[in-house]
Amino acid sequence: MKNPLEVRAEGLYCKPGNFYIDAWSPVKHCVVTHAHADHARFGHESYLATENTADIILQRYNQPFSIEKIPYGKK
Repeated sequence: MKNPLEVRAEGLYCKPGNFYIDAWSPVKHCVVTHAHADHARFGHESYLATENTADIILQRYNQPFSIEKIPYGKK
């Protein structure tokens, strides 16, 4: 595969993984790189983030949604 990433209206999309990275608008699966408001946006169906980032997202958006926590540095 030449380039696994593409820019879409919703944000940066990873084709092989079928997820967005720090999506700009609500998507089904979003990987959040860190908890700044311009990266950790509300409205995604599911989130994947480090444990600390996930805790901040949960506090910021006290709403029901799916969030998977992973240890920092885990591949």
